[in-house]
Amino acid sequence: MSTDRPAIRRLPSDEAALRRYAADLWLPYNRDLADAVAAHDLADWSEERFVERHVEFARNQLEEAGSRGWVAATVADAADDAGVDPATADVTDQDLDLVGLLMTSVDECPDPFDRPDRLVIGEIYVAAPYRGTGLADRFVERAVTDAEEHGCEQLRLDVDVDNERAMAFYERTGFEAYRKQMTMEVDQA
Repeated sequence: MSTDRPAIRRLPSDEAALRRYAADLWLPYNRDLADAVAAHDLADWSEERFVERHVEFARNQLEEAGSRGWVAATVADAADDAGVDPATADVTDQDLDLVGLLMTSVDECPDPFDRPDRLVIGEIYVAAPYRGTGLADRFVERAVTDAEEHGCEQLRLDVDVDNERAMAFYERTGFEAYRKQMTMEVDQA
C-alpha cells in the first residue's frame, strides 16, 4: 500500500474504466457487504460474469442526469518512483491501486411535495487497508460538493441494519434515521 493520500476523481463511463472499477472496487465492495450482511449474498457466478453484468448497469447509471461516480486511487508501491499521478492517470493504468468508490444520484422532489431535492449516496466503499484513514469522510465531503452543485439541500443513503460498522460511521458523520424499510418473504404472507 502506498503511503500517499488517495486522489478522488471522476469515474469515466468508458468500457475499460468501468471494467476496472467493477473488478477492483464494485465486486470487492459487494463481497465485503455479503460477509457483513446475510441479505447481500452474491450469486454463484464467475468474476467475469459479475464484471460484465455490472459494466452495463454502471454505464446506464452514470448516463442518468445527476448521477456521478467517483473512485479513490493511489499509486501502487511498485510504481511509486514512476511519476504516476493518481489524480490524472487513466483509471485503467495498472500503476494505480483503486481503493474506494462513491456513487451518487439526484432524487428530485416531485412538485406536489414540500421537501428539498436530495443527493443519494448509492454506494460508498473503502478498501480495508484504507479504512480509518479519513477516506470515507472525504467521500462524504465529495457528496456534499455534488449536492451543492446540483442544488440539493439534503444527503440520503440506505444502510443495512446489520452493517454496524457503516451505521456507526454514518451516525458519527451526522446522518439521522428518517424512515424504516421493512421486508417480508412472499411465501410467508
